[in-house]
Amino acid sequence: MPRCWPVLPAIAIALCAPALAQGPDTLIFGTTHDPETVVYSYALEYLEQLCAEVRQRCQLRNLPGRRGSAMLADGSIAGEVGRVRQYNEKRPEYHRVEEAFITSRTFVFTRTSRPAISSWAELANKARTISYKRGVYIYQQRLEAMWPNVQPHDVQSVPACLEMVLAGRDQACVFDDGSLNAQSRALLRQGHIGKQLDEFNLYIYLGKDYALLAPSLTEAARRLNAQGLNARLQKKYFISP
Repeated sequence: MPRCWPVLPAIAIALCAPALAQGPDTLIFGTTHDPETVVYSYALEYLEQLCAEVRQRCQLRNLPGRRGSAMLADGSIAGEVGRVRQYNEKRPEYHRVEEAFITSRTFVFTRTSRPAISSWAELANKARTISYKRGVYIYQQRLEAMWPNVQPHDVQSVPACLEMVLAGRDQACVFDDGSLNAQSRALLRQGHIGKQLDEFNLYIYLGKDYALLAPSLTEAARRLNAQGLNARLQKKYFISP
């Protein structure tokens, strides 16, 4: 079965416009995902459709690191796009739009001199030092649970994660295909990629000041999914090379 990696076709939609101050007619959403990645491009188009469904004007901003969480906490933005389901376990004041908007798949990258890894059990047995992209909570949890058999650490980006392996500083890189960009796809050709380990859904979260919007956005997201929006976007952005 051919493996699918995302490609990033050029898109130009209203959400790419210069950021405006958040007001009663504009909701600002943040995301930690880099603008070159498939998740960001997918999220731009998805958010445009979702907000149009509820007749709301929205914008998406790239907010690296912990900046998005801080801005959501102080009400500077309405919500965050691209967080895992467990995100509000430590932040119960945040409200999830219950319909997932994208599904990403987990893979492991190793050097050509090492065997491909296709399961979490294999990862624990075949790799000692493992890197992953900073801020990916489910990878942090999973890898820290393997300690002391493995020594995980986070890095700034997926390309940095792959480069750590190619440079021999780590034995494996755990990544998801939604976080790939052109640079990381080029690096993948220099090593081994095993079979898919698992997959996970990403969600939109709203801050406490916008909690009342969660039910209407959830209903709108479910309508759009039933109409095939998620399937269409998955097909558009996750295409065989």
